[in-house]
Amino acid sequence: MPLGILAEGGLTVQPYWVLVAIVQFLILFFLLQRFLWGPIQKTLQARADRIREGLENAEAAKREREQMKTEVERLLAEARREAAAIAERATKAAEAAATQIRAEAKAEGDRLRERAKADAEQLHQQALSQLRAEVASMAVLAASKILGKEVDVNTHRALIERSLDEVGGELGKQN
Repeated sequence: MPLGILAEGGLTVQPYWVLVAIVQFLILFFLLQRFLWGPIQKTLQARADRIREGLENAEAAKREREQMKTEVERLLAEARREAAAIAERATKAAEAAATQIRAEAKAEGDRLRERAKADAEQLHQQALSQLRAEVASMAVLAASKILGKEVDVNTHRALIERSLDEVGGELGKQN
């Protein structure tokens, strides 16, 4: 009756075999724990560590991405401000240049106008001077023909020029 079966069909428990089963179970448990459970635990721990590390890396990458996004937005805002400032400075410089060019053009126009006025006045004076000289010469010539004798040209010319100056002064006052 090594199997622990009775002739009557019942089951008997033999303490020897129970003790053998317990010893076998303990040996198996020790061997499994020693050679199988330790490596499985190490593998599971390593996997858990890799997963934890991956999650930490993902979180760090997310934080870094958020920081980069914030930095990019800050840089874009700064670039926009700088662009606006540059545009404003360029506009002010262009307006200043335009104002300066207008002022220079006005000054040049005034200078040319004054120069033309002075030239015209000079030409007018020359024309009057020539006209006086010719009128004086003609008057002296006409007077000498009328009188039939030679008249002192210099004295007569001075008298005519003085008369023309007086008449020219009166005409200038009327205009």
